[in-house]
Amino acid sequence: MEKQRSYLELIERYRRVALDIGANLNPIGELATPLGDYTLYSLHVKCGDGLQRICLSTGMHGDEPAGPESLLRGLLEVGRRADRLNAEFLVFPCDNPSGYELNTRENWQGLDLNREFSKDGQAAEIAIVESACRGRHFDFTIDIHEYIDTEGMYLYERTRKGHHPIGEEMIQALRDNGHAIHEADWIEGRPASDGIIWPAGRLRKFELPKAVYLWHNGSPHLITTESPGKRDMDTRVSMQLVCFEVFLKHLEAGDFARALPSGLSLEPDQTGPGSSL
Repeated sequence: MEKQRSYLELIERYRRVALDIGANLNPIGELATPLGDYTLYSLHVKCGDGLQRICLSTGMHGDEPAGPESLLRGLLEVGRRADRLNAEFLVFPCDNPSGYELNTRENWQGLDLNREFSKDGQAAEIAIVESACRGRHFDFTIDIHEYIDTEGMYLYERTRKGHHPIGEEMIQALRDNGHAIHEADWIEGRPASDGIIWPAGRLRKFELPKAVYLWHNGSPHLITTESPGKRDMDTRVSMQLVCFEVFLKHLEAGDFARALPSGLSLEPDQTGPGSSL
């Protein structure tokens, strides 16, 4: 197993961004591997009263490096707009440090970490991430991914009743910026239309992707963005940031806010992982 990039260098870049935007980069757990010991981190930042609770995450698959890069740049934009945002963010910069260094989808054990949520005997990385999410409530989640075999962008979106989808707006913004869309009628084995997977029906509760795990724990609106691995890095990052810009526009407008009991925040509470929002 030969390392192709440095997780420590990535985290140092996130540490500098955190300082720039007034955020806290916090260790959430450690794991030992044959490659060395790793510390997983989350980043926490609050703008205004933190009315909208947002989860941003990436780096679940190590061969999707445009995700961590895009989120770094997206956080700088959050910092620039902090006085216009009423939001609280919990950010996971890289859920799979060994895969990131090896440039593999899986972790050092060959496990696809995005199928380890709510699973007995789960991977240590996911046990750490689940613990960091436990008792927290999110109004909106974005999970930034890539798909190595496509040349166009696509999205996965799911909303609960009363929450307005924004995926179509993201797709239109991509087109307006000259980016290609993955137009297939079936994507990842699911029906799709105009670059968006529109899931329907009940979602299984075991061996979940992270976004669906958060859905089962109460998140009413989730999006997974998938930039095309066949494009160059700069193009993929640009595509992700077009989608992030649409998200920020709705965040500025307060579109993810809900009437909730006072006192709830992204700080852990005692309601447990199965609590609803």
